[in-house]
Amino acid sequence: MSPRNATTDPTPRELLAGRVAVALVVLEAVALVGIAVFYLYELATGKGTDPMVVIMSVATMAVFVIGLAYSAKGLWHRHPRAQAPVIAFNFLLVALGIAMFQFAPWWLATILLVGSAATVACVFLMGRLEGHPSST
Repeated sequence: MSPRNATTDPTPRELLAGRVAVALVVLEAVALVGIAVFYLYELATGKGTDPMVVIMSVATMAVFVIGLAYSAKGLWHRHPRAQAPVIAFNFLLVALGIAMFQFAPWWLATILLVGSAATVACVFLMGRLEGHPSST
């Protein structure tokens, strides 16, 4: 049995935090897909007010879904460059969650705030990912 190398071997807690972070990021991507499908449904049924706004919103959501999926894959493989986009996206969600208290149900804003804070915490609890063999 070899001694634990702090730069390459993650602890069980770091592995668990990484898996939870991946699950939360995938949940965020699935939620965005659901919102995009709802927008397209509204457009198809004639309830959308401006087709160009709906199409551009769906395109923007698609870009974020692709980025989140790629970041989730990177977190799963403990790639060092996967942490920053996840943290940045979730900090944007924190700002959105705070603003949502003005126009959405309090429980929805709270879920968004708690979920984004939990994702950031899990990403930080993964530890530094530099020098991990799967990141090269």
